[in-house]
Amino acid sequence: MAQTTPLPPGVAQEATEHTRANLDRVILLGIVGREGARRALLRLPGGRVARVSKGDRVGRQTVYAIDDTRIALGQNGRARWVSIPGR
Repeated sequence: MAQTTPLPPGVAQEATEHTRANLDRVILLGIVGREGARRALLRLPGGRVARVSKGDRVGRQTVYAIDDTRIALGQNGRARWVSIPGR
């Protein structure tokens, strides 16, 4: 078993980012891949994290598009853009 060293006071607090994001909604955590093969990492309302591509379903919504900084989620032809909080 590996030994661990206790953290100096304040290190954990300084390394933690707080968000004012509404945790009851889908939150975009990040985007990876190049154009035409992008995937997005989402935090879902229940706390689960999902990796999605264009055309995937997220609850009742579909991922319509993924660009460099945001994704389009929607249903019945209507979409809304979701961006990474704080950007």
